[in-house]
Amino acid sequence: MNRYILTLMVGTLLSAAGRAQEATDFPYPTLPDSLTSPHDRLAWMLENFWSNYSFNDTTQTNRQTGEQGFVDFINLMQHADSAVCARSARSFAQHITGKPSPFFEELTEHYLGSPRSPMRNDVVYAHLLRALPPTTSRTFLLQEVSRNQVGMVAADIPLEPQETGAKRLHEVQSELTLLVFHDPACEHCQEVLPRIKQSPMLKANSQRLSVVFVNTERNTDAQKAYYLPELPALYLLDRQKRVLVKNGSLEEIENYLNSSLER
Repeated sequence: MNRYILTLMVGTLLSAAGRAQEATDFPYPTLPDSLTSPHDRLAWMLENFWSNYSFNDTTQTNRQTGEQGFVDFINLMQHADSAVCARSARSFAQHITGKPSPFFEELTEHYLGSPRSPMRNDVVYAHLLRALPPTTSRTFLLQEVSRNQVGMVAADIPLEPQETGAKRLHEVQSELTLLVFHDPACEHCQEVLPRIKQSPMLKANSQRLSVVFVNTERNTDAQKAYYLPELPALYLLDRQKRVLVKNGSLEEIENYLNSSLER
């Protein structure tokens, strides 16, 4: 990422954290003046994020403060590299492990595990699942969310005959590929699929975008290869079949396409 853009981004995020502190009284740590690079500032903030918060205070007011802090924490994690994310996740897990209340574990599931959460991010979710004490459920979820993450090459699966003429996903020849996983018995699919087919943004990108519908009821390979917590599930891939958007909404896909046209 361009250093200037990263500087602005981190500055904006940390300024937002400062404004949130005024509103919620979350005890954000104070960044040392000696840290000047965006990477170092972000890393320090994440690894020391919870140092002033009282995890033993179970009052409703403190929980509200903690929830706002958690939202800011996972927002910042989305912009950190893997090593920083892993360290900050371990630090957070050490703070909450052994506490009688599962409050923060519940926040993790609510904000990162819920299929319709606007803050869902499988990379951050995987780091937290990996850092928390292992359970059967967490081990299973970690395995699921770790598949086909953004930046990975998507798993190749067989396709039914479609306009692309490809028999397998990796044979699709186009700049972008939109995978639409659906089930005929899914009511939400019946609501969303017509919108996908009629989307002006998808139509405007038809020369560079292949839309591939995958019926999960018939395609058992897709069920095994992809994490599909809710249907329809949309994955946007680049020419090399790397994941650009994972389990995104139609709006997220449209916004990505629109922003890519402007670049």
